[in-house]
Amino acid sequence: MIRRFIFFTFSIIFLSGCTLSDFNRDNFVKTSSSAAGGYIGYHLSDGDLFSTSIGSTVGLIFGSYLADFIGQDDYYFYSQETLKTLEINDNNQSLVTGYWKNPKSGNNGVIKIKGYYGRPNCRLIEHIYINSNNIAQNSYDTACREESGQWAMIK
Repeated sequence: MIRRFIFFTFSIIFLSGCTLSDFNRDNFVKTSSSAAGGYIGYHLSDGDLFSTSIGSTVGLIFGSYLADFIGQDDYYFYSQETLKTLEINDNNQSLVTGYWKNPKSGNNGVIKIKGYYGRPNCRLIEHIYINSNNIAQNSYDTACREESGQWAMIK
């Protein structure tokens, strides 16, 4: 029974990777962990509906944390620090530099607010990306303040 479950799970992973063009990794991790939790709850309680539901819920909660952890790539750390730096910059009315580091990859970067332009309020951002081999690359991004007051990265 467990072999069939494992085979079925890997088959779904393989097929979904090949057939879905707009694959959402976070939703897949959450759904898979919820299904696995329900399966474990079902077998530990000999088919009790309550235990199956509890197992599925615990799996979904675990999957949410797992999806958040998996999604923390370099761009995640860069964008979080950029948004924080933009808020500090607006509050202090001075150009501020931000620094980020991804503890998983060892990559890091420097964020510099270069100037203001356009409507809505947009900022030019210089990003100096330093990989784990200490090789630096410069790139430029834009962030604009939305009507809600939040900053949004423009890719």
